Amino acid sequence: MNEMDAIVEAEERGRTGLWPFWRKAYAHGDPLPAFPTPAARAYRFDEGDPLPDEYKALLLRMLRHEGERAGNKSFLGLMATCLDIAENLFPTRESKVIKAEYLAEELKHAIMFHRLAMGLEHDFALRDVPYAHYSFHLPRESWADDALFHFFVDLNGAFHSRDWRESSYVPLAKMAATVERDELGHSEMGYYFLQQICADARGKALTQRLLAKWYPAALDMFGRSDSPNVPKFIGWGLKTIGNAQIRELYKAYVDRKIATLGLDVPDERKNRKFL
Repeated sequence: MNEMDAIVEAEERGRTGLWPFWRKAYAHGDPLPAFPTPAARAYRFDEGDPLPDEYKALLLRMLRHEGERAGNKSFLGLMATCLDIAENLFPTRESKVIKAEYLAEELKHAIMFHRLAMGLEHDFALRDVPYAHYSFHLPRESWADDALFHFFVDLNGAFHSRDWRESSYVPLAKMAATVERDELGHSEMGYYFLQQICADARGKALTQRLLAKWYPAALDMFGRSDSPNVPKFIGWGLKTIGNAQIRELYKAYVDRKIATLGLDVPDERKNRKFL
């Protein structure tokens, strides 16, 4: 049994009626929107293949934004913050146990991305890359803050992972479906908490106020619509879709989920930093 088989076996033992949340999400088909059909693949590179300089630079740039690596101290610090929040803000034993399962699954991703990084550049595998996007630095001062963080931020990871299924870098394409599934489950964990929070009038009012903070940050996570790097990523087959297109698909998805909670969807341009 290799290391990933052992992890999968351990995950099977941890399944409950709720966890993992992705099971229910995928039970009736694909929950994510369809992405545009990619153009015929002009490039395909596997681990150990010589990589063109621009291709490797773009791939490493993309993985720096991802951050989930065992050798990235900033990722491990983020996980420690998640533990602190669960310990201090979560209201029930059940919610804390669910958060523990989330952390275990994120650490699985850290192993997967570590292996990916080791196949690219050993120095990068051990490089600390602080999270640059401001969504990771917004204060999480309540259970509702944390629920919104996971609903929005982990869903961003699921959408990007969906795009990686068609990646021209074979090791990333191979792991993309697993990461997508897990990250969607993490978003559904946040949504499950939001359903509990919004069942109470005060919790619903709090969540509505907090959307003014988290909704624009979530949309901004996809970067600038006119980014000059997007055509390069698409040209090399590292992405299939531009920032504006994937943001619109994401927005339509979260808007429906927000409305289902009985909340008002914020103005999409208010408090935005990247349009």
